Amino acid sequence: MDAIQFEMGGASIALPPDIVARNLIEHLQRSSKAVAAGRPRPIISEYLTGEGGVFAGDIRGDDGVTYGLIIAQPEDVGRAAWGPDGSHDLSQWDGLINTASLDSEGFPAARLARAYEADGHVDFYLPARRELLIAAANVPHLFGKDSWYWTSTPYGSRHAWAVDFENGRVRVGRRTSEFRVRPFRRLIY
Repeated sequence: MDAIQFEMGGASIALPPDIVARNLIEHLQRSSKAVAAGRPRPIISEYLTGEGGVFAGDIRGDDGVTYGLIIAQPEDVGRAAWGPDGSHDLSQWDGLINTASLDSEGFPAARLARAYEADGHVDFYLPARRELLIAAANVPHLFGKDSWYWTSTPYGSRHAWAVDFENGRVRVGRRTSEFRVRPFRRLIY
């Protein structure tokens, strides 16, 4: 079984990736609630000081929670292939969960997004299809126009969803194609 190894003060512990991901997500949800509590709703396109990026809008997840989407600024973190072919049952809206799964398997675009850090936050991820569509609707001016952007949402066993910000097209691309990567993170109200 795969495990994630942690070294702390001369001691080490190995934990299964699903336990690490679940605990990290629970921690991020709690800390995001604390950050968002008592603060007015952000304005779309506003840089949120201390949050690592620009507010792109809200999305209501299939879990019933409304999340505020934050886009890494000032630019993309690079280009990467999405990853190898194969079947993955991932979310249309939850890029955080998708990225944890893809990164644990070494998928380049997910790994690139997850490695991004800003304002002390290390919870960035490759957005899911619906999350990137919120950005396309609300803040397309923050994205490059000369290439597609990957989402963390697969389509079948050889493709994944991508968005073009020049004219708002959404399509599937071969996973071996190198498209732009823009990390996202979220707030919970």
